[in-house]
Amino acid sequence: MSAYYAAGATAPVTEQSMPAPVLVAFAGSAPQSRLTVAFRILMAIPQLIVLWLLGIAAIVITIIGWFGALFTGRLPVFAADFLTGYLRWLSRVYAYNYLLTDVYPPFTLDDADYPVRLAVMPGQLNRLAVLFRFFLLIPCWIVQAVVTYGALTIFLFVTWLIVLVTGQMPDAIYQGLAAVLRYQVRTLGFAVMLTSAYPGGLFGDSPAAGAQPGYGAQSGYAQADYGTPAPAAGTADGPSWRLVLSATARKLVILFIVLGVVLGAVNGAVQGALASNGVSALSAAKQVVADIGPARDALNNYSTNVQACKDKLSCVEGVDRKVAGTLNTFAGQLRGIAMPSQATAANAALASAVSDTAAIFAKLSTASSATAYIKEAQSSGLQQSVDKINQNYDNLGTALSK
Repeated sequence: MSAYYAAGATAPVTEQSMPAPVLVAFAGSAPQSRLTVAFRILMAIPQLIVLWLLGIAAIVITIIGWFGALFTGRLPVFAADFLTGYLRWLSRVYAYNYLLTDVYPPFTLDDADYPVRLAVMPGQLNRLAVLFRFFLLIPCWIVQAVVTYGALTIFLFVTWLIVLVTGQMPDAIYQGLAAVLRYQVRTLGFAVMLTSAYPGGLFGDSPAAGAQPGYGAQSGYAQADYGTPAPAAGTADGPSWRLVLSATARKLVILFIVLGVVLGAVNGAVQGALASNGVSALSAAKQVVADIGPARDALNNYSTNVQACKDKLSCVEGVDRKVAGTLNTFAGQLRGIAMPSQATAANAALASAVSDTAAIFAKLSTASSATAYIKEAQSSGLQQSVDKINQNYDNLGTALSK
């Protein structure tokens, strides 16, 4: 039986028959420097760059570890060591960004004296669960995405303002954000096969007998297996592996979920509308270009076809009827094309101009004599009507390109 040391623990831990979850210990809310709070995002940039690079390495090692776990039933030691260090680094950087502490994260994969500690106990893995790990992760990925979106958008900005003004995060908010961070870490720990324990505990742990919500050592979690997490520098009491949420903190987690669903739905609707507009504009433009071909040919070849009639009125009127029919078909096609909102008016104007021109040709085709035909042609404004089609077609192209 091999032994592992929990990060920050005072005693070694041994493998148990039951899967051991990824544990995260929090030191609790403490006063923070308003200056570091004000510039937290900028100060975190170096950490985020390193974390991104480590994430690339973690992906490669996870893939290698997946094959190893699939054949041996456990994560290779080198993979477990690196991924545990990566999880430590990530939990510290996230805690710093979430304003859970203003202690700058150390640049190390090893355990460190920090207000957020992490413990993992890699053990035997079910090969079938390893094979289908991606599919098993889908439900918790959804939960994580929803609660993270709700916690880290509007709410985190409000929290930043509170901490910036007061210099300390309220306990209920601290507990709620700590619960979100722990769930994120547990999901990632399960994804990289550091544990076979399915992610849980989003609403905190059930309190031990006589324990109060928070992080006191009296409510220590699984200390027999993980040991007691060492206290961070500057803290009077050691943190606990158990995270017990107050009633207010639980309500905040529920609020995160509700906000995540609402904001996700709104964002999805907006993105869907934008995508729909983009696709419909492109497809509408293609459809207009395809449909205008016969109408353009009919107008461009009109003079040639009329001259070929050699002043025979019946022939000329036949050409007019054909052009009128072609234009009416094009006007109907225009009205049937789905248009984005910015091009609806321009499309309607073009369809109207095409219909008006078709009506002129149709009236010319019913002249009773050559004299009546010439008179109607002179008063119809045919050329102006054709020019209007060209102008409205250009306007539609401009509207579709916006």
